[in-house]
Amino acid sequence: NILRGGEEGRERYIRFLSRGSSAYSLDILRDAGVDMTSPAPLEEVIRSFREKTSLLAGLLNL
Repeated sequence: NILRGGEEGRERYIRFLSRGSSAYSLDILRDAGVDMTSPAPLEEVIRSFREKTSLLAGLLNL
């Protein structure tokens, strides 16, 4: 997570962006610290989405 990664996370993110399409996407993501061959990244996205939709529902009184 770039927000929690500090300086190292920021540098990995900038390196990720600068690589463009110079290699396979899975390789670029792995080098940035995201292993898309495991379920962890998708599970984190789902967890975050649930958290945010729950917050929104609370704000909308649903």
